[in-house]
Amino acid sequence: MLQYMCPNFDFKAPIEFAARAETPESENPPYRSDFMRDRDRVMYSASFRRLAGKTQIYLAGKNDNQRNRLTHTLEVSQIARTISQALGLDCDLTEAIALGHDIGHTPFGHAGEQILHEIMVPGSKVSIKDSPMADGSLLILSPKNKLPPLGFKHNVQSIHVAISVEGNYGDFGLNLTNYTLWGMLHHSSISYKNGRVNTTILEPDYYNQYKKFYSIQTATERDAWSFEAFVVAQADEIAQWHHDLEDALRGNAMSGSDVCSALQDNLKSIISDKDHLILNELKNKNIIDSKYIAVVSRIVVNTLVNRLIECSLHNLERLWKECVDNTSRKNEFFLTQDWNNPEIKEAIGLGKLGEDNSEIQSLESNYHRTISEKIHHSRDVERMNAKGQYIIKKLFQAYFTHPQQLPDNIIIQYMTDVKQYESFQKAVQDGIGAVRTKFEALYSNKNIYGIHEQIMLMRRICDYIAGMTDHYAIEEYKNLYE
Repeated sequence: MLQYMCPNFDFKAPIEFAARAETPESENPPYRSDFMRDRDRVMYSASFRRLAGKTQIYLAGKNDNQRNRLTHTLEVSQIARTISQALGLDCDLTEAIALGHDIGHTPFGHAGEQILHEIMVPGSKVSIKDSPMADGSLLILSPKNKLPPLGFKHNVQSIHVAISVEGNYGDFGLNLTNYTLWGMLHHSSISYKNGRVNTTILEPDYYNQYKKFYSIQTATERDAWSFEAFVVAQADEIAQWHHDLEDALRGNAMSGSDVCSALQDNLKSIISDKDHLILNELKNKNIIDSKYIAVVSRIVVNTLVNRLIECSLHNLERLWKECVDNTSRKNEFFLTQDWNNPEIKEAIGLGKLGEDNSEIQSLESNYHRTISEKIHHSRDVERMNAKGQYIIKKLFQAYFTHPQQLPDNIIIQYMTDVKQYESFQKAVQDGIGAVRTKFEALYSNKNIYGIHEQIMLMRRICDYIAGMTDHYAIEEYKNLYE
C-alpha cells in the first residue's frame, strides 16, 4: 500500500513565465488563473467537440461502449489531475494540457495520422498523383529553395490547430499560454519510430515555426517545459493501457483468463497481494460482464497510478534537494535546467532515479507486446485501419485534383496563406464568389502556382481532413465517389 505524505517541495510550473502571443481583451477575474482560462478555451473549441466522433482503437460510433478520442481525452485528464494533485503540481495546467493534447488527431486513429504524414513528405511510397510530393527530388532542394513545412503528426497538429486553425480568439487561434502549448506538443514523441511509416522522413518539421509560442521570452529563449506536461504524457500511457484491456475484453480479442494472466505476469513486481488474489478469482469466471471489466480496469489504473506517484515523489524530492533547495530558487531552476536532462525527463515515471529499474522497463515493453499488439493487430482493427487510410487518400486526391470542391473557409485561409488577400476578413468582404474566381485563376496559372503554392494547398487540405470525424470522412467519400 502506498504510504503517502504531502510533498515538501513545490515544482508547479511558474505561472509568472506564462505568456500568450496576444494579450487577451479582458483580464482574468481574481478567481481564475491563465491556466484555467486555457483549459476552458480548449474545452469550448470545435476541435475538442469533434473528438467525440474520432476513432480511438475501434471505429467511432460502431459500438457505443467502446472508446472514442473524446472519452480517452477525459480519462487522461482525470488520471493526470489525480497524479498532479498528489505531487503538488498545478492541476489547472495539467487539465488544460490533457484536454488539448489530442485536438489535432485525425479520423481513423493512428492509421489516419500515418497516411497523412506519408502524403505530406516527398519520396514516400504513398503519394498523391500530380502533387509535388510524388517527386523524390524535393529532398535535395537547396536551402534557398526551402520548402514549406512538411509531414504530419497528431501532437504537432494539436499546436497547429490551437494556433493557426481555430479562430475564436483573434489572429492566434485559441491564444493559449506557452506552457499549455509546450505540454500539448510534448505529450508524445515529435518523430515517428522506424518502420511506423513508409518513408525515410520520420519527423514533421512544421512545429519549428511555432517555437516562439511555446518558449519563455527571456534572453535565453528557454522552452516553457513543466512537470505537469510529463504527468500528462504518463497519464496518456496509463489510459491507453487500461482501455486496451477493456477493448480486448469487449471485442473478444483476448479471453478473460488470458487478460488476468497477462496482468499478473506483467505487473507482478508492483501489483498488490489483494489485487493478485482478485485476478485469480476472475480467471475462473466464464461471463465477462461490465463489472468484470470495471474490476480489471480499476486494478490496472490503481496499480500504475500508485506506482507512478510513489516513484515521482521520490524523484522530485531528490531533485528539490539537489537543484533547488528553497522556493525562492524555483524560477531559476526552470530557467536554467534542460528538460531533456534524464533526471528531469524521467522524474515523472514508474522508476526511481538512482535505482535499478530493469523490471519496470521490462514490464512496459512486455505489456505492449502481450496486450496492445493483440488489439491493434486484430482483424477488426486492421480492416478499419486499411479502410480509413484508403478513404483519406481518396479524399486528398479529390481535393488536390479539383480544389474547388473544398469548403469556402479552407479556400479563404489558403488565399490568405499565399498572400492573395491581406487577411481572412478582407477576403470575406470581397465575397466568396470573387475569392473562388481568384483561386481558380491562381491554381490554373502554372507560372505562379509553383511548388510552394501547391504544398501550401496540400497543408490546408491536410488540416481539413485531419479535422474530420470518422463519419464525416466516410460520408464525404461517398459524396465524391459514389
